[in-house]
Amino acid sequence: MSTYDQYSEVNLVRSLVLYAWATTTDMVRARDIFDLLAGEVGRPPDIATVLEEKKGRDYLYKNFVKRDVIHQKDWVRFGYLWKRKEDVLSDFAIEFHFVPGKFRRVSVHIDEAAVDDPSKVNKRIVRRLVDAFQPIYGIGYTMPYYWGPRAFADGTISTRFSSVDRTFYGVPEHVRKQSHAFRGIYLTDSDKRNLDHMLRDVFEINFLSQGHLDRQVEGQTLRDWIDGNAFGTLQQLTPRCWRWDVPNEEIPEIRGALIEAGLTVVRE
Repeated sequence: MSTYDQYSEVNLVRSLVLYAWATTTDMVRARDIFDLLAGEVGRPPDIATVLEEKKGRDYLYKNFVKRDVIHQKDWVRFGYLWKRKEDVLSDFAIEFHFVPGKFRRVSVHIDEAAVDDPSKVNKRIVRRLVDAFQPIYGIGYTMPYYWGPRAFADGTISTRFSSVDRTFYGVPEHVRKQSHAFRGIYLTDSDKRNLDHMLRDVFEINFLSQGHLDRQVEGQTLRDWIDGNAFGTLQQLTPRCWRWDVPNEEIPEIRGALIEAGLTVVRE
């Protein structure tokens, strides 16, 4: 990622996105998991949002719980939202989204200004997500609010204005290309994404499974290649999930090698 010195206001957003997971999780189970995640945030969400095929509805969280909305219909999407404060630039300070089916995704976006200890909260949420979903593939990244981290999770882009002087900030070109290059595979059926052995790209946090670690890079398995070159740190979290942390300064070299080996969806 680039530096952020060119922005007069900077709110960094920490994002975690799972694209494939091992557990069978329906909307009710997702709600239970999100309630646990909300406990790590330290306060309940302000809004719960649900979506049918063509129509969505938002509820105050207390009404969502009181009316047991999650059981009322076969929703296709579900989420929790926390309203922004004065020092938070994001549309919503914190967002959780669960999308099963064709556009499978679990995402968590937390504006660092919205919690007292972002690193601590992020660490606890990772633990909860991993235990609950058993990730097969996922990513974690940090980027300015202006770059549209929520849109990036879907392979799209977002542009913003400064809340003070209304100066326009466009998404950097390399982020735009990286996002659009993923969109085609994201819009296919989840079973056709091959993310059980392909990576979207290389990020600060990469949740991998055995299918990824067995791939070949420069004549070695990815696992041996990472360990042999000391490229970041690889840690097993569950019997089927590993977390690969990559320092930002090492990402260009690593992604070049993985693109050459044909391991990534994004190849430019």
